[in-house]
Amino acid sequence: MLVAAARADDKLPTMPVPVKLEDIVYKGFVGKALDAVPMDQEHRLALQRTNAVVSNAIAGRSLSVWAGLTNPILLIGGLAWGLFAAWNIKPEAPAAADVPTRGAPTATLLQPPPLDPTLSDAAQAVKASAPAPY
Repeated sequence: MLVAAARADDKLPTMPVPVKLEDIVYKGFVGKALDAVPMDQEHRLALQRTNAVVSNAIAGRSLSVWAGLTNPILLIGGLAWGLFAAWNIKPEAPAAADVPTRGAPTATLLQPPPLDPTLSDAAQAVKASAPAPY
């Protein structure tokens, strides 16, 4: 274990994030905040699109309640804008560190051998603990 002292004036290097106007309009505050969370790209995209639809529909409903309207015209408008915004949220290109390069080392996941259904549990445990032949 490596232990290092940290001070309050130590800063992590930050990279500037380019902000596009369409990202702010379509993704919203929560969608842009999800860009900073380390997660799978497909999962992030699904959460951003869901947020666009739900938050815009709720905003339309809140506007109609605030305006005192009993018909759902603003709710429908918010839902339509949310669907349009979700349709326009595109997946981001993978970062340079995520793209495998030619000749890069790869890791191989080792799997245990399949269990033999004819052996008892104790015999399978003995067989699994035996060294593999070369």
